[in-house]
Amino acid sequence: MITRAEVEKLGAFHAARPEILSLYLNIPDSAAEPGRLSRRVTELIAAAEAGAGPSVCLAEEDRFSALELAAAAAHDWTGRSVAIFACGDVGLEEVLPLPGTQPERAVLGVRPHIRPLLDVLREYPAYRAAVLDGPCTWVFRAQGDEITSVPERELGRGEREPLVIGGRDDEVRLLLASLTPADRAAVAGCFTAGAGLPTPARVLELATPVIARWAERRASLLAREILDTPPAGLTAVGLSACLAAVSAGSVDALAVPASGLVPGYECGRCGTLSLTPESCPDWGTAPLPVPDVIEEMVARVLEDGGNVCVTHDASAPVAARLGLSATR
Repeated sequence: MITRAEVEKLGAFHAARPEILSLYLNIPDSAAEPGRLSRRVTELIAAAEAGAGPSVCLAEEDRFSALELAAAAAHDWTGRSVAIFACGDVGLEEVLPLPGTQPERAVLGVRPHIRPLLDVLREYPAYRAAVLDGPCTWVFRAQGDEITSVPERELGRGEREPLVIGGRDDEVRLLLASLTPADRAAVAGCFTAGAGLPTPARVLELATPVIARWAERRASLLAREILDTPPAGLTAVGLSACLAAVSAGSVDALAVPASGLVPGYECGRCGTLSLTPESCPDWGTAPLPVPDVIEEMVARVLEDGGNVCVTHDASAPVAARLGLSATR
């Protein structure tokens, strides 16, 4: 399962031109038709080139690298989604397996397209699951489609990691009453389980929708908290305002849409991001085209140690919560 550290590492890659390929691909359940996967990769790359503009074309070595990585993934992660990143000029060649089935897409940019990875981290957070059966309690740690059994003492460590509880209703109520305040606050939800220990696969099946609902509520709450913050210089709402805040390095948390690319510019002298080439006061310096200023904002906020919330609410604007330094 991917980690935030891996996503941050990817976001730090930066090319001078839109030549970094980010490919999100669903591997078929059967490798009986290797040509089918190759054709699909070629189609997605062609769509990315068309979306990036008439003068943009993926380097042949990166095209070959993407095809090779997809072929390898067909053997290692049959029936899974994978994310493939390739750019020889910046030394990037990586494939990451993803949980669930993700939308297929390909993007050519100056940064890796990491918003889908952040969305996966939001939807599949690491969590603990406790399953009760009379005097017995079994504890698991899970993330995505991975789950392992851990000692029962993991239940009471007071971590911020969310906790899902399964069992009969009366047992669940008793356990909730016995938890420490920290663990009680971490409870993401509950599911009903009969007598006996379910298999880890069954625990994962029952707990996954619970944690998914919790994660969606948490993401919506963060986005709403940003938008509901009193307008006293602590928030930026709208793309232009957020671009200015990120350019100033003052963003503590950023809420962005899960999809959509917005072209813009970066000042060649001070790095200010904008939607038009005339927006930066450092006039006289050639503005650099940026294929997607949203992705650039995401990468910069992560580099500065901020949080990024990916939302699926099409009506929600891009919004940012500013750090304390921005108001001093």
